[in-house]
Amino acid sequence: MDPFDAAGAMRHFTFDAQATACAFIGTVLAVAGGDGKVRLCAVDGSFKAVEVHDGPILAMAANAKGDALYTAGDDGNLKKLGADGSIDIVHEGRRWVDCVACSPRGHVAWSCGKTVYLAKEGEAATEVSAPSSVSDLAFSPDGKWLGAAVYGGAQLIAPNQTDKQKFLEWKGSHLSIGFSTDGRFCVTSMLENALHVWKIDNPEDKHGRMGGYPTKPLSFDWTADGRGMLTAGADVLVMWPFTGSNGPLGQNAAVFEGGVGMLRSVRARPRSRQVLIGYAAGGVALFDRKDNGFGYIADADGSPVIDVQFSPDGRLAGFIRENGTAGLLDMGKG
Repeated sequence: MDPFDAAGAMRHFTFDAQATACAFIGTVLAVAGGDGKVRLCAVDGSFKAVEVHDGPILAMAANAKGDALYTAGDDGNLKKLGADGSIDIVHEGRRWVDCVACSPRGHVAWSCGKTVYLAKEGEAATEVSAPSSVSDLAFSPDGKWLGAAVYGGAQLIAPNQTDKQKFLEWKGSHLSIGFSTDGRFCVTSMLENALHVWKIDNPEDKHGRMGGYPTKPLSFDWTADGRGMLTAGADVLVMWPFTGSNGPLGQNAAVFEGGVGMLRSVRARPRSRQVLIGYAAGGVALFDRKDNGFGYIADADGSPVIDVQFSPDGRLAGFIRENGTAGLLDMGKG
């Protein structure tokens, strides 16, 4: 497979600060930094640095419209960076803003310690208490639930009715969270090198452990057709089936060999069978499920790839490494 059948060559960027998060805003790859700046990277190889926070940016998310980014800082602020360059303060506090997530229905959520804030964009926030500090936030694709990864399980909150909640229980530390594309299942990654899955409408009986990983599978994503969940955390690409009424419960995962070390980040390409993979050693590959082939688009440099992203239309692929390097590739039409 040749990932360069499309139009452009990989554009590489090097910054003088650690990269902490990335997201697309339109056709621009936004890279959040440990110095409080957001670098806006263009496909022509240019970038612009914008001062946003007084201190490291801990998390970042793009809104559903694709015209703004929300950035969470250890300065206690949540800020909104518009595509026009405007910067608005959404939240000011004394505690770090640890996590932020945006909903397809126009909600934004963020957390400070044990407190979750939830609001429609531009409106006042509602506060919800979590049983422990929040490690990650995510909305279900249908916008029905906001999920918070906490100690002992996952807290689900209905965005339009915050007193409507569910707690999906499983002992241990839960580090990241996500939902199946049909919204029926919630998945968390755990401190113990495993994932846990619950069927939301029957979580007491329909839940289970997805283990066997040599390291923490912090990154996972669903295939474009929603039939499989792709995971990092091993030296092979692991895909769990999400077909049938019980999804992966009682099922075995498919394994795809041919990579170059431990997978750190995975992302499915929209409307495609391709998968973007970032490795712990710094390399980046494009895997195609049509022929199970791996095509390498960036060589390893020794610094872990902490996130990989596609633009919403799937045309652009981006990645960031811990050392402050990033890449942006125009792949053409999928």
